[in-house]
Amino acid sequence: MTEQLAQDDYFFATYANTWWAEGSKMTPLQSFNPHRFQYFDQFVESSWAGKRVLDVGCGGGFTAEFLHQRGAQVSGVDPSPRLIEAASRHAKDTGKDIEYSLGKSESLPYADGSFDIVTCVDVLEHVESPGQAVSEIKRVLAPGGLFLYDTINRTLRSWVNMIWLPERLLNIVPKGAHDWNDFITPNEMIGYLAASGLVPLGRLAGLAIRGQNKKDGTLKIKPTRDLSSVYLGAARS
Repeated sequence: MTEQLAQDDYFFATYANTWWAEGSKMTPLQSFNPHRFQYFDQFVESSWAGKRVLDVGCGGGFTAEFLHQRGAQVSGVDPSPRLIEAASRHAKDTGKDIEYSLGKSESLPYADGSFDIVTCVDVLEHVESPGQAVSEIKRVLAPGGLFLYDTINRTLRSWVNMIWLPERLLNIVPKGAHDWNDFITPNEMIGYLAASGLVPLGRLAGLAIRGQNKKDGTLKIKPTRDLSSVYLGAARS
């Protein structure tokens, strides 16, 4: 339990108690989901309805609840007890049947082949071993299952766009949210997929932050072909 509790020292757990509050520092994270899933949807056969979906690094539950609204059978996993508690409490308070579990992405607490789809968004650049995380995701995917992800490229532009501008100049993302050295290039990501036996699908796509809406704190996001900052991808087991 000591290792699990230590995970509450990491950045996002600090915001567990206010994750779903109006004006929360985490509110901007929700802005990405409509654009992420506009890209992800092209790889999902028929619809999300009834699909067994795991959200790895679920935090306080933004993406898990987004998927639940699409009819998926959703599970979420995160190393932070405080975030799992916040996610579980909000799901219960809003009548959503979502199963949340405590666990690290590098050692997922699920049997082989448990899920049709695994999502992992804004996570791989925060874990200790992204390669091991991808391997674990492959393990829990059913044959032919989908891995849908986004992460951040390690470029000068990503340092400017994802750290200097949002964290230091505009203050629209809390300071310390990202470490440039942990960002992952597309070539590195392709290597992780290949090593785990996952087959890339389609063409990678990018997302760009264009500012923040003052009224509700959401971010202005624009889909782009530029992969120098946030990029999205898909793979099949």
